[in-house]
Amino acid sequence: MNKWYESNGANSDVVLSSRIRLARNFSNYPFASKISDEDGTELVNSVVGTFQKDFPDEYRYYFMNSCTEAKKNALKERRSISSYLVKSKNGAVILSGDEGTSVLVNGEDHIRIQVIANGMNIPACFKKANEIDDYIDSRFDYAYDEQYGYKTTYPTNVGTGLRAGYTLHLPALSQTRKITQIGTELGRFGIRMRQVYGDEEDSFGNLYQVSTQKTLGQDERTIIKDFDDIVLQIISQEREQRSAIYDKDKCRAEDVAYKSYGVLKYARKLTLRDAMTLLSELMTGLAIGILSTKDGHNIDVNRLIMDIQPAVLNNSAGKALSVAETDMLRAQYLRSNLPEID
Repeated sequence: MNKWYESNGANSDVVLSSRIRLARNFSNYPFASKISDEDGTELVNSVVGTFQKDFPDEYRYYFMNSCTEAKKNALKERRSISSYLVKSKNGAVILSGDEGTSVLVNGEDHIRIQVIANGMNIPACFKKANEIDDYIDSRFDYAYDEQYGYKTTYPTNVGTGLRAGYTLHLPALSQTRKITQIGTELGRFGIRMRQVYGDEEDSFGNLYQVSTQKTLGQDERTIIKDFDDIVLQIISQEREQRSAIYDKDKCRAEDVAYKSYGVLKYARKLTLRDAMTLLSELMTGLAIGILSTKDGHNIDVNRLIMDIQPAVLNNSAGKALSVAETDMLRAQYLRSNLPEID
């Protein structure tokens, strides 16, 4: 089965992925901060057992206490589980074959339903998440208040319990230093923007996670529609800036794109920072039309990004690698998986 990140979706020149997350808790168990190991184990076994009975072939089941550190961190790098669940003694994840749907059990909340898709496709993510939510609700008792909505561990999630998010590639807005202003403006609308790799002072890859923060006082579909309208404006601004940069100095833009491809295709050792910086330049070259593959097929950049993460490489190697070995394996993977260009 193909993974969700092995193809491109709508507006994929800017939007790498879409994500919906629903936070839920059960009425008959203490919240995560107070739940005992015994109750946590019982909760996990009950939820996983119910899914295994009804969906014996659709999902895979991973218990955190039986996963290696490399496996847990690989799941986190592929965005299937949270950092919190990695550290959980009694947590588990129910993961679909395409890795697009995951149900995190006994993490920050009793249940976190997460659906990820390529490109700009949050409505489809919400539809799938809602189906799973209805299924769990039909078999367990959610903690729900008629006035405030779903009860969650963090007050910021109370209400719908929904978070919608996009991963955006914004090299032009980053280069022209407009990204800080956009982040400030988004905050006024209850939307958070953060770098995916690095921090505010030292980020790389030009990838940004934008996500909704308000869950109280609006229904899910209104939140999603308003969010999509704002993200479409960001997409438009990024495309305009890319065109302006290219038109200003075509030779330089072409030189950067071809050099990035050359290093990615032939390097023998690449750090994650170097690889992500070069992939950003490659993505920009593909989006503008500077680069094209000989066979005419798209380059699945999402897949490349997922597969070159440190824990993913260590997990695929089946052993703990040194930093140097990881960098060499990363370069080898990219050499083998980048197609020829014209």
